[in-house]
Amino acid sequence: MAASTSPIPVATYGKDPKMAESVSAKLLPDIEVVHCALTLEAALEELPALCAGELEIIPSSNLGYNASTKDISSRKVPQAIFFGGGFTDSEFDQISAAVHARAPGVHMIKVQKRDVLAAGSFGPNPETIAKIYRKKMAAVATA
Repeated sequence: MAASTSPIPVATYGKDPKMAESVSAKLLPDIEVVHCALTLEAALEELPALCAGELEIIPSSNLGYNASTKDISSRKVPQAIFFGGGFTDSEFDQISAAVHARAPGVHMIKVQKRDVLAAGSFGPNPETIAKIYRKKMAAVATA
C-alpha cells in the first residue's frame, strides 16, 4: 500500500484487547485504528453511529485513536471495519447490516484463521494479520 500523508482510519471488531493493540501497532503508519469494539453489543451500538459521522462516540474498549483524544473535531470516521479474532458469521452479518444501514460505503474486511494459516503462520501473529489486512484493504481501495 502506498504511503500517504495521513493514515486510513479504520475500526476493528475482535475479542482480544491485547491482540487488537498489537495488530493496531503493526498497521501504522498507513492504517490507523480509530475505534475498537470488543463485544457484539458494543459493535452494534457504537460502529453504525461512528461510521455515520457521529464523532462523539467513544470506544467503550478505550482502544483506538478516538479514545485517546478529547477534541471531537480531531476524531476520525472509519473507512473500513476490520474483523478478527473469533467472530461468527452471524456477528459479521449483524454488524455489517447495522453499519451499512447508516453508512453504506464502509468496507467490511475480515481475517480468519484460514487466512493466517494460508499466509504461513500457525497461530495468531500480529504482523501476519496486519499484512493480510493491508492486502485486503488495498484490494477494496482499487476495486
